[in-house]
Amino acid sequence: MTIDAYRFCVIGPGRLGSVVLAGLFEAQLNVTAVGVHADDDTSLFDFVPHVRVRDAALEADAWWLAVPDDEIYAVAGRLAEALPAVRRSGAPQPLAIHSSGLGSVHLLKPLYEQGVRVVCLHPLQTFAGEPNAELLKGVHCAVTGLEERDLQLGEELGGRLGMRPFRLGDEQKTLYHLAAVVGCNLLVALESEAKRLMDEATGEARGLDHLSVLLETTMRNLLQSGEPAIALTGPVARGDIGTVRAHLRLLDRESPRLARTYRALSLEALTLAAPRLDDEQVATLRELLGAGEADGGAAGPEDTAPAAGSHWAGGRL
Repeated sequence: MTIDAYRFCVIGPGRLGSVVLAGLFEAQLNVTAVGVHADDDTSLFDFVPHVRVRDAALEADAWWLAVPDDEIYAVAGRLAEALPAVRRSGAPQPLAIHSSGLGSVHLLKPLYEQGVRVVCLHPLQTFAGEPNAELLKGVHCAVTGLEERDLQLGEELGGRLGMRPFRLGDEQKTLYHLAAVVGCNLLVALESEAKRLMDEATGEARGLDHLSVLLETTMRNLLQSGEPAIALTGPVARGDIGTVRAHLRLLDRESPRLARTYRALSLEALTLAAPRLDDEQVATLRELLGAGEADGGAAGPEDTAPAAGSHWAGGRL
């Protein structure tokens, strides 16, 4: 049977669940219920019955568990306990889906043991703001399953929602999720630091506005080239030892925690830039970044000259 044979219930209409619901409606799939907690008074999609988790077992053939990772196994257990002994005539074999990027498909084990097909669909997307099916369009989506037919069904469902499904082994999910967190969440944290520095330098609270074109161009270069080494610019890429030393002096004095982050990321940048630098530049930068030494030795004029326009709270670097 195809995905059109299923009656869907999305359990947990939060950020992800609401977007999934919007996507299911737009794909003209049959949504018969929304699963909510007893104290959930959400008014989203109020034209669809809102039911408790145990009742959801009776209202649908496919349950999309859009709940926090720590709740998936427990919700799966409650659903498994409530499954009807006899399925409706012509109903497909039941299907359960979760969307944890890290969690194993085995989190759905209580349902699998009751004969339910299980699959994980994780969109590589960030969900914030109003629920909108467009947030799923063109998004790469990891599909993890235990059986070939379940993988095919997951791919069909992901495609119907406008996503670009690809298969991911269950044993690779931790590494996969780490990649997503580094590329998205930690990037936001890093830009928070960049904003703070720019706000201090300019005396305004518009740091991200000042950085916006630079950020957009950098991301565009990175995505268009597909190669971080090609998109890399800046003092490490140029072998500009004096600028790196000036940055470290300031960071070691004002923000030792950010200094450690700067060193770690600059060492990664040095790995990318090394083929275009001479051996002496690479060795000097590696020692400077690896030794954690911002003030080592007397500096010549080329070491102390600041980059044009560089400031920290109004003082020259």
